[in-house]
Amino acid sequence: MEEDSNPTTLGQYLEQGRKKAGLSLRQLAKAAGIPMSTVNHLLKDEIERPAAEHLQSIANVLELDMTDVFGFMGITPPSGLPGIAPYLRATTGLRGEDLNEATEQIQKIIDKYNDLPPDK
Repeated sequence: MEEDSNPTTLGQYLEQGRKKAGLSLRQLAKAAGIPMSTVNHLLKDEIERPAAEHLQSIANVLELDMTDVFGFMGITPPSGLPGIAPYLRATTGLRGEDLNEATEQIQKIIDKYNDLPPDK
């Protein structure tokens, strides 16, 4: 595949991103926290149902748009933003009672400011 060509598979898209980022296979695997053999199989389109976590890690390292990654997989991503709890769980690792408390506090702040008239 030529570097400037349009990728037609997920593996080609990821490989193009890796080359543009100037990373070796080993560097990409290390940065994504994924075994190099798994990254290699992904870039060669040898994994039929790749783990979403692996794709997200690679996309984050390569600064690729997850919407494009989903598109190459034939998945239409949901529109809109996640709710507060899933967002906090994914970005902070909060769980259980701590997650519930943080969600409630943030919702109170949102509610407070939603009641204010818009800025002019």
